[in-house]
Parts: sequence; C-alpha cells; structure tokens
Amino acid sequence: MDLAAFIHDKLDRKEIVIMDGGTGTEISRRGVTIYPSLSWSANANITFPDMVRDIHRDYILAGAEVIITNTFSTSRATLAKDGLSEQTEEINKQSVQLAMNARKMCGVEETVVIAGSMSAFEPKGHPEIIPSYEEALEDYREQVGILSGAGVDLIVLEMFTRTVDLKAAIDAATETRLPIWVGLSCESHDGQIYLGLMGRHGGETISDAVTASLSPNVKAICIMHSSPQVTADALRELKEHTSLSIGAYAHGGCLDGGGQSNAGTNPEKYLDYAREWVTCGATIIGGCCGTTPEHIGVLRVNNLRDTNVK
Repeated sequence: MDLAAFIHDKLDRKEIVIMDGGTGTEISRRGVTIYPSLSWSANANITFPDMVRDIHRDYILAGAEVIITNTFSTSRATLAKDGLSEQTEEINKQSVQLAMNARKMCGVEETVVIAGSMSAFEPKGHPEIIPSYEEALEDYREQVGILSGAGVDLIVLEMFTRTVDLKAAIDAATETRLPIWVGLSCESHDGQIYLGLMGRHGGETISDAVTASLSPNVKAICIMHSSPQVTADALRELKEHTSLSIGAYAHGGCLDGGGQSNAGTNPEKYLDYAREWVTCGATIIGGCCGTTPEHIGVLRVNNLRDTNVK
C-alpha cells in the first residue's frame, strides 16, 4: 500500500492529519543526557534503541498518523562534529528501523506513515550564515539516499531558515521521487515574519521559502520549531503564498542553555493554539521540542478534527 498517497488523499479532502511530537526532548525527559552533543539525540538510536522505539510507539498510541524518524541531527556534516561521521549509515538506518518496529508493534503498518527527517545544514540556528549549495547538496544526497533505501514513506525537511540549503535539500530529496514536506522555522521582528531562530534571521521571508520549494515532489509546507504565538501569523502568511497543504508543529517549551526543555506550554493550552492553526488553514498538526505524547493525545481526544478548516 502507498501510505504517502493514503495520507495525501486525506489532506486533499481537508481532513486533519496528526503528526507526532518532540523526540530529542522526549529522550532527555526520559532520563538520557543527550546535550551538549552537537548531533543531539543521534547516538541514542544506537545506545538506547528501545527507548527511541518506545517513544515512537507512545506517539502512535496517542494518535499520531505520521512518525518522524530520529534523524534530525544525523547527517554526516552534523555527526562529524561529534566524531560520529563513520556511523552515518548505521545511525540513519537504525533510526528508520526503530520507527518501523514501533509501527509494527502497534499493528498500524497500513495506516501510519514513516517520515524521514533531514534538518537545516550546518551551522544550524544561524540563518545569517549562508552555506555552500554544493556542500549542502552532497550532504543531503547521502542522507536522503540512506533514508529512502531504508524504506521511509516520505521526506520531511525540518527547521529550515535559509533558502539556499532548503533548495539543496529539496533537489536532493526530489531525486528519490519520494513526497517531500517542508518545515520552516520563523520569528517575528518589528511586525514582519522572517525565516529565523533564536533572535536571528537572514532577511528571508516565507514567500522566499515558497519560491525555493518549487518542486512537483513538495506536497506540504509546515511552520515548525517556532513559538506557538508566532505560528498562527506565519500560517496566515504561508496560506497567501501557496496552494499546497499547510501544517504546524510548534515547540512546546523553551530550551535552556544545555538544550534541556523547560516547563512550557501544557497540553490543554497547546490544544488551544492548535485549534487556531486549523482555523488558519493548517491540516497537518503535531508538536516539536518540548511536546510529549500527552500533547498529541490531547489533540486527538479533544476532537481537533471538528475544528473548521479554512
């Protein structure tokens, strides 16, 4: 069964699709120290595989229809910063297998989609620093080839704040012929929404990102890893620039200097934000850093699907 086609048919009918929540912060919340490693939770795929699998399982049991692999920080360029580049293939393959194992454990192999995550090129979190397109393309080609070969159903590009590496990631992912979901991180500066993180931006806008995302394989664009307060405004702007399905998965807590997730948005408040995102046109709803299976479960239990989609 073509699970990607199955989920995109739902989106075409304007049905709400529920994604999972944070994985790296959930690993940390369950007692494993993953910071200040630059590759974040990557090595957990090898050292704590049962925990990673169980996190995926818990999100499925909470109602997630899309599970994102724990590969946000597993490109060769990122792993190299922690001396793990030689484990690039092993870590990526293991991550996909853990997500598939969780899906099988829950008996939902015909309904839950596995999305292979790739994130912004190095240096992450610095949209003002423009990397080389060619260097980024080489890195993305390797990682997306591993993810595709391991059997993911679609590719999700996460925390992009620069159009040059977004274009490189899309070009690399398009070569696999898999569907692509784009994830943009945004901040508000002087009333204007920019692509950016942590108070930094490079002057690029959502419109610029939509233009960089032109590919027949791009099926959806989401606002993600952005504050819940900014997400709605970003969605409204995104809706003006694309006819593709749009979505939102914000971070639910702030990260301290060591990368740990502090107490933030509780599940009920997160649900209130999610309802607003749906009224802005979002049909893909999930969570990012600081959100938990409890956040995703509340989205389902409280019938988010009854909110009117514009």
